[in-house]
Amino acid sequence: MAAIDARGDDVVLKLEDNERSLMLTVFTDLAALLAEDDNEDGRPDSENWEARLGLVDRPRPQDPALLRLFPDVDPLDEERSKEFRRLTEFDLQQAKAHNVRIVLNGLAKGPSIALSHDEVLAWMKGLNDLRLVLAVRMGIDTEEAQEEKYAQRDDLDESEDLTLTLYDFVTWIQDRLTTTLLSDLPGDDDE
Repeated sequence: MAAIDARGDDVVLKLEDNERSLMLTVFTDLAALLAEDDNEDGRPDSENWEARLGLVDRPRPQDPALLRLFPDVDPLDEERSKEFRRLTEFDLQQAKAHNVRIVLNGLAKGPSIALSHDEVLAWMKGLNDLRLVLAVRMGIDTEEAQEEKYAQRDDLDESEDLTLTLYDFVTWIQDRLTTTLLSDLPGDDDE
């Protein structure tokens, strides 16, 4: 079972081989999902200076998981959402992809992963994006839907049950990383 503890200025995440393998797979899939918005000319947006400057429209994602990662700023105003997407989505996509690369680089280090403060923050963001994608794939969009999914757990097919287990595992890692970071903050008695 995974373990997380603080060691000096680093946070150390220890994963079993099967946990690390699973995380490598799902984060590689997330990296591919984030890279799906290549231009029509086949070049990724990172090579397209017009996209960097917000000079070209970015289409509204058709994949519900991508739409959850890059939501409309105003669901009631299509033009406002389109303008916001044009001006911000490239940078947001680059930041999300950067966080995923940090997670993948950490996972490549082996079963014991020492993370700096900045790497922990990137992991927390990457884990959150993965949780959002998993939630969309399972049809969880509200607290009630999540409670209903857990209430029906015995009736889920094997794939759905495994996805829910992965969702729980990712949530646990994110929670433990958050708790570890918060425990290093000065408390009221330190003032």
